[in-house]
Amino acid sequence: MKDTDVSPGYRQKMAEVIPEEWHLTRMKNCLREIKDKSYPPHPEVPYLGLEHLDSGEMDASGCGDPSLVQSTCSAFKAGDILYGKLRPYLDKAIIAPFDGICSTEIVVMDAKENSLNQFLIYHIHSDDFVGHNVSHAFGTKMPRTSFNTIGEYPLPLPPLPEQHCIAAVLSTVDVGITATGEVIAKIEELKRGLVQDLLTKGIDENGRIRSEEIHEFCEVQRMRVPVGWEVAQLKDVISEKLQSGYSGYETGESDGIRALTLTAVTENRIDVSNTKYIKADHERVKDLFIRRNDIFIERSNTLALVGLAALYEGDEPFAIYPDLLVRARANREMILPKILLESILHPRSRTYFRRSAKGTSGSMKKIDQKIIGNLYLPLPPLPEQHRIAAILSTVDRDLAAERAHRAHLLTLKKGLMRDLLTGRKRVPLNGAGRMADPGSQSVMSCNTPPEDRP
Repeated sequence: MKDTDVSPGYRQKMAEVIPEEWHLTRMKNCLREIKDKSYPPHPEVPYLGLEHLDSGEMDASGCGDPSLVQSTCSAFKAGDILYGKLRPYLDKAIIAPFDGICSTEIVVMDAKENSLNQFLIYHIHSDDFVGHNVSHAFGTKMPRTSFNTIGEYPLPLPPLPEQHCIAAVLSTVDVGITATGEVIAKIEELKRGLVQDLLTKGIDENGRIRSEEIHEFCEVQRMRVPVGWEVAQLKDVISEKLQSGYSGYETGESDGIRALTLTAVTENRIDVSNTKYIKADHERVKDLFIRRNDIFIERSNTLALVGLAALYEGDEPFAIYPDLLVRARANREMILPKILLESILHPRSRTYFRRSAKGTSGSMKKIDQKIIGNLYLPLPPLPEQHRIAAILSTVDRDLAAERAHRAHLLTLKKGLMRDLLTGRKRVPLNGAGRMADPGSQSVMSCNTPPEDRP
């Protein structure tokens, strides 16, 4: 790019075009590694392991008991950046909410005088930063990065007042993401309680959940159900035999057939985003294209995930499904697809699959079609199934709306990060509407503390 191509107020630094007030530097010039250690027995402070840092999230999901940790740990202070160096593609990083100790697989860092942790954490969660650490990781089975690698990451650095403002804008979006996540968690908890009641007690003709005080119950196949219900095995309530899918070599769109990935079921999102193209003979797989009301069950996964299931409610047969999924089609004269799905996902069924799973691998366990087919399910009369399905579908619609809103906020945040962290869009420091260039849009006003103003 020639200098004449650079917009007014910007300058070209190597391959980067950045605002004139910014300078291109490296992460090592903005962060220092904190190497304080804690040795067992550890003090009574919170412990954070990699399991407490969720991919892409800004907050810890919990903490552990330091008395159970027998190895050397790193010590950190509230406000430090904690970054998971193992498998850097997992994108695990938070700002510590308290003083504590953590696994040595977590790098503890703190900003130098020219930077803010609240600003740098967004660079650390950016796609470019994740890609940098993944491409320079060492080790094949357990790839790791290091502070030296982290330090070589190039970043455009704005003045401190603008760092304050960028962090404020992005953290505002994070507040919305967190709040929506809390709503989702509450709806999921509500649904778990509803499913437990509706698939064990049901609802009477008046729309009330049955109670053993005023309704009759009986024991069938070690399952306590209302009188009038049946208990059947899954193989007896499907319209055709269970069917595994097909897995082929991944290929390009021009010579491949679209196939679901396992993630489509794990994330309960059967759509184009969870597909890939594979080599397959169309004649061989023509009966494997997904149809509305198909249920897909994971026959292989970790012990916690094996047996998970998802229901396809779309109309377009846009893909086939892989060999690691088993298809079940409900016999609608006996059971509704929605009721069959929720019965498969019920904690009782999840326990059955975990106990029945086999395999020598420590991480991947398998269940076969026989195990799936032998699963016992409660079978309410069809009119009652319709009432139960209507209630659960209402909750699912609310859940889907909140998840869609959270996904929108995440997309918004990613776009803002891409623009604000590179200077493509500028945050006005005083509400005057300053923009990055004549064609850009101002994001929002941010009043920085007086002592931070130049």
